[in-house]
Amino acid sequence: MPPRTLICLFDLRAYDERAAPALRAYSHDFNPALVVELLRELAKHPSSTENGDDFQHWIDSIGPDAGYKPSEQTMAEICAMVIPGICVPKLPGLDPMQDIGKFVPWLSERSDWFADLMDGGEELAGGRLEFGFGTGRLVATREQIIQFRGEVEEIPAPEGAWAGLAKDYTNLRGLLEQASTHADYSLLKTEF
Repeated sequence: MPPRTLICLFDLRAYDERAAPALRAYSHDFNPALVVELLRELAKHPSSTENGDDFQHWIDSIGPDAGYKPSEQTMAEICAMVIPGICVPKLPGLDPMQDIGKFVPWLSERSDWFADLMDGGEELAGGRLEFGFGTGRLVATREQIIQFRGEVEEIPAPEGAWAGLAKDYTNLRGLLEQASTHADYSLLKTEF
């Protein structure tokens, strides 16, 4: 099964103030206390019921590990829980993690920026995150978000053979609007 490519709404302030310091303390100082605190917070959230056992597993597993260096796999799994849980905003009526792979044949013909992003000609240049989830560590600049939003706003909603993309396209437009109007938000491209 090929990897899924997602564009995620990403809260840079939450990353800088909460997620990164906790992950850094665990990764660099071998102190899991802040990560455990974030996992406990995430486990209490109503949307985390399907991951409740995973949160508790990691709380139980890393809590006693103070002083021990976490493995790369442990850090990857912790990042895959903490970063989306803390840094991907949950907004009413909006899926903050949009699968964009399905847009490739349709949107690439209509947006040069999107085509370049998907074939590697355009790289998100807003900064490289110390910790990521999936393959994503690069965030978009404000200029890239505005350019992409402008291109998408000029393209009519998918119709005909592409009508099945209409709901996802509306969601993508919502992500671009939020990312371009909220000072703390950016976009992150990642694959799973």
